[in-house]
Amino acid sequence: MKLKLQILSLFLLFSFGFLFAQEMERSNLIWARTTSETITLDGVLNESAWQDAESFHMTYGENTQFIPGSGYRQEQGVAPSDPTDVTFKLLVNGNNLYLAATVMDSSVGGGLFNKFDGFLINIRNRAEQVTGGIAPPFEYFYGWVTEGWADPATGEVGASPGFFGWAAGSRDSIDSRTGLTNGEVWNAVTVVNGTSNDDSTPDEGYTVEFMFNLAARGYDVTKTEGDIVEFNISVYDADWQWPLNADKFSGNRAWWAGPWGNASSYDIVRIYARPDVTTSSGAVPEVGPELVFENGANFDDPVIDGKLDEDVWGKVKGFDIRYGDEELRSSYPGIGPWRSGQFQPEINGVKAAVVDPGDATIKAFFKGNMLYLGVDARDQAVWGNSQFDLWDGIRFVINDRAVQNADNVLEPRVISAVVDSLGQLMTADYLTTMIDSGSAQAALALNSGTTVNDFNDVDNGYSIEIAIDLTGLGYPADRGDGVLFFSATLFDGEKFDNAADNYGTRTWFFRESASPAAPAWTFMDATKMVGGETAISDEVSAIPSKFELLGNYPNPFNPSTRIKFTLAESGTVKLNVFNVKGQKLAESVLGKYSAGTNEVQYTANHLSTGLYFYNLEFTHAGKRQVTKTQKMLLIK
Repeated sequence: MKLKLQILSLFLLFSFGFLFAQEMERSNLIWARTTSETITLDGVLNESAWQDAESFHMTYGENTQFIPGSGYRQEQGVAPSDPTDVTFKLLVNGNNLYLAATVMDSSVGGGLFNKFDGFLINIRNRAEQVTGGIAPPFEYFYGWVTEGWADPATGEVGASPGFFGWAAGSRDSIDSRTGLTNGEVWNAVTVVNGTSNDDSTPDEGYTVEFMFNLAARGYDVTKTEGDIVEFNISVYDADWQWPLNADKFSGNRAWWAGPWGNASSYDIVRIYARPDVTTSSGAVPEVGPELVFENGANFDDPVIDGKLDEDVWGKVKGFDIRYGDEELRSSYPGIGPWRSGQFQPEINGVKAAVVDPGDATIKAFFKGNMLYLGVDARDQAVWGNSQFDLWDGIRFVINDRAVQNADNVLEPRVISAVVDSLGQLMTADYLTTMIDSGSAQAALALNSGTTVNDFNDVDNGYSIEIAIDLTGLGYPADRGDGVLFFSATLFDGEKFDNAADNYGTRTWFFRESASPAAPAWTFMDATKMVGGETAISDEVSAIPSKFELLGNYPNPFNPSTRIKFTLAESGTVKLNVFNVKGQKLAESVLGKYSAGTNEVQYTANHLSTGLYFYNLEFTHAGKRQVTKTQKMLLIK
């Protein structure tokens, strides 16, 4: 409970050092106020609670104000003469989300796909969160769709919309996922101000009341701290085809955050709800950005050599990305715990054991028009490989603030920097373009003791430094509104004498690449100076906050080495030793240790010369934790 309170609190210091900035409006966020009034699904918004509900208005061709993922597209016919114009309102009652849609439309009805009126809705399914951390889509599809897989009867004069998507069909049928009826999972009623599928007399529009059972998707807005519902909606609009008027017929759609119900693209609306934010509680709480990048104006410009050795890098705050660390992911802000994740592709048809998980600290600050990004990668086996699935490096994705794609959505720019076969920097994607145009610089440095592409050594990682002129990403000279849409993916590839042991992993913060949702809403805050708040290096208390393996020294060693680790509480610690195939060779109970930083000597007389992997295991009062795995090299 304490961890979830930290995630959802609107005014706390994040565990990785970023602070909320001053209050600012976020166009991908809305509150659903809580009401105790019964909402009757009848398509008539006559309950008093609707008068006090939060609302948003969306118009075709103008909804790109809801940055970064909202857009629109003309699908069929001519440009719309009666474009989509819809007002949405949101409420929660118990653990049900209610959505009202009032659509102004002169021609209401159905047709084939992209030639119909209706809604495509996506609420991320935390009840079926997949391995790696991501909450997958769940599609709700409601409209006048006359295709054979849908319901041709929705094209009849006066017909109501049909229920499609992933809990489709009769509302009395049983949903196999939950055991509830479809109508208990979600439901809707529509009232048309006119006659559907009949243009003999122009319509005035229609109103829909939706109900979504949030428990079925793994949410609980009734908790004291509430919840954040991950949502997007696409509105389809077809006009003048009942009967068809070829000169006026148009099929189009507009969406808030993302266009699809069965995929997570572009962005996600954050619907905040909690019991104390009601229809009578006054103004809704302000929600700050998910990340804040500080102002480095008090420091000299860093030299872009990859070393991160200037004073500013020691003062700027950062966050960690680590493969296999679910506790770390769960500490990310906002919807970060359900958007951030990890993936291990097959290499030569095999997923080998991950013996040295990817682990890095990401730091960022701005100065004037320049955005500076730093990566401190803790990697004991640095490899330079051109094969994408075996990269060692970083990929940032930042949305361009001036360029839109074919969906009229802010173009995501992919900025990739990786280690090449000589241990030097290889750039890819839009970073290469920016460097060639003079709007970016980048460098990589191998840490002391690191060599690339050596099966038998223990490396000390590498660092990457990138400087980006924000005007090259469509920002005005003064950074404009200071809002940045940001994500990061750490690549970690390992190779071995036995190629079957090779593996690569990707671990990401908020979004993996340019296509999926959703970036972190980030604010470059001119009032927060680097070093003005407590730096991360000063936040470490006398008692460590977690169980962590800090490494061993000397390394290489013969035959003894000292292993250093931290404990947040007292307990028993065990050492596990593995060969390069991930097979356990030995385990030793090291004893009981107190909270704090500890060391123990390990002597490997029983092992022969070679490279080994090891981790530590902690137990106390039935609790078990295992550290990340590290490397040690024994030379006799």
